[in-house]
Amino acid sequence: MVPVVKELWEQAILPWNLPLTVLLGLVIVFWSLKILTGADFASGDADIDVDGGLEHAGGFSSDLMRAVNAGAVPLTIVLSVLILALWMASILLNYYLNPEKKWFLNAGLLLASLVIAVVATKIITQPLVPVMRRLKSAEDAAPVIGETGVVRSIEIDSRYGQVEVRRPQGAPAILNSRLLPDIEPVPRGTTVAVVSYDQAAGVYLVKPISTESNTLKS
Repeated sequence: MVPVVKELWEQAILPWNLPLTVLLGLVIVFWSLKILTGADFASGDADIDVDGGLEHAGGFSSDLMRAVNAGAVPLTIVLSVLILALWMASILLNYYLNPEKKWFLNAGLLLASLVIAVVATKIITQPLVPVMRRLKSAEDAAPVIGETGVVRSIEIDSRYGQVEVRRPQGAPAILNSRLLPDIEPVPRGTTVAVVSYDQAAGVYLVKPISTESNTLKS
C-alpha cells in the first residue's frame, strides 16, 4: 500500500499536476469547514451568479459551466466534482500514457482530462438537478409571477439567464430564467417582468419592461 501512496504523491506533485493538487486541497478544506460548521448545503451557494463571473472570459466558459449543470446545481458542488475528476483523470492519464514525463504529451493529456472531467461531472451532478429544483421551488414559494426583477447574469437571452426578484420578507429570489421567444438579449441590470413558469424546463419566462415602452413609443 505504501508504494502506491508514494507513486500517487509523486504524480500529484509533478509540475503539471501540482496546480490541480492545490485546488483539490482547497476543495477538501472548504468542505471540511462546511461540515464542521454545519453550513447549509442546499442554499446560499446555490444561487452563485454563474454567468456574471464566467462570461467575462468568453462564451466557452459559460457554455462549459452550463454543460456541467452549474446554475441548476450549486456551483460549489459542481466545481468540487469537476476539480476532483480533472485531478484523477490527469493523474491516471499521465501515469499510464506519459511515463517519460514529456511536456508536449502532457498538453494533449490535459485537454483529454478536461473532456473526461466534464463528462464525469455531468453524469455525477445530473441526479441532483431535480432535487435542487425542488429545493429551490420550496425556497421561492412566494409567488413571483407578475413581479418585476433585475437581470443578475451578465445577460439574459432565450436560452439562459438569472433574474433577482426582491421579496417583502427574506432574501431576494434568484430565478433561473430566459426571455420570451423573439426578444433580443438584454444585459445585466435590465428590469424585467416575470411572465410565467416553464414547468418542463424549470425556468421562469421573462420580458424586459423596456420592450413594452419601446413598442408604445413606436
